[in-house]
Amino acid sequence: MRIKTGCALAVLAFLCFDEANCGALKKFFMKNQSTDIETKADAEEQKAAEETTSTEASTSTTETTTTQTKEATPATEAKETTKPAERKKIVGDPVVARIGKKEFRRSQILAEMKNIPPQLIQGISPEKLFEMLRDQKVSTYLMIEQAKKAGLDRSKEFLERVEQMKEDLLGRMFLMKELAPKAENESALKARYAKYVVEFKKDKEYSLRHIAIKTEDEAKTILASLAKGEDFAKLAKEKSFAPSREKDGDEGYIPSNAMPDFVKKPIVALKKGEYNKEAIKTDNGFHIFKVEDIRDTSPLKYEEAKNMLKQVIMQEEMVKLMERLNKQANVEKFNEDGTPVTAPASPVAAPAA
Repeated sequence: MRIKTGCALAVLAFLCFDEANCGALKKFFMKNQSTDIETKADAEEQKAAEETTSTEASTSTTETTTTQTKEATPATEAKETTKPAERKKIVGDPVVARIGKKEFRRSQILAEMKNIPPQLIQGISPEKLFEMLRDQKVSTYLMIEQAKKAGLDRSKEFLERVEQMKEDLLGRMFLMKELAPKAENESALKARYAKYVVEFKKDKEYSLRHIAIKTEDEAKTILASLAKGEDFAKLAKEKSFAPSREKDGDEGYIPSNAMPDFVKKPIVALKKGEYNKEAIKTDNGFHIFKVEDIRDTSPLKYEEAKNMLKQVIMQEEMVKLMERLNKQANVEKFNEDGTPVTAPASPVAAPAA
């Protein structure tokens, strides 16, 4: 068994992403971008919770102190007005949209931010994403209200689809009830980890810097600048549109077997300190990579691999469970033309999401 990296680990049909929905380049960046939005959203929620504990008295004291300071130091105040405006502190859980008596609060939007796959929102700032989700929530509410007025919530089609959703939800809840305890079993996890270590195959992983640009002319200009000795990290920060620009283009260590072929081939041909002299063209632009370091991969530590091991166990247990249920119910399957299926289908499908 090998722990796989990439767009998503195929675990449960209702929990995983379809790799067809992820571009190869996005898959390549998934490793380093997988926690950005969730981390920022968590920090925002924690910050809001802490600020909620502030009393009105302390707020009043702060305002008084601030007023006194401004009166005492007008020169400082004038000087500070030339600085960029700092992000406003948010206290508590304010209303971010209101439609009549219906209110939407900040915490609702933050909760939705955490549930969005990172590869779908690369390059979007948390502030912009918040605005988009807030506006989407308002639009959805308005459409739902109009649908109710039109009686769509009482239509046969709607009620049938609701029933289907209820069945799907029950199926998923059953799977989690049956599989989660097995995936949480410490003995099973350690046994799976031991197998993983034995079967682990060494690979090379590359510490990369990355510059992503939109046009071929931009790529040629940057390559010319690099040829003159300009700093790769500086150009990445100034010119790249990839999220890694905030880290001077640093994409971290990427195993070669996690790279799409069109990226892997030119990168593995490079030595430490080299960059590809021809930009790599993809659907979303042109890409230049610099190899900062090359090292052998090693097995993940137990705690690092634990979550992925849980997913692997759940996948295997799901197949066993579905095979057992099919056998107990004496299921018969037929081809599209009505003839009996002579060979068992593989793998057994889980309830659709």
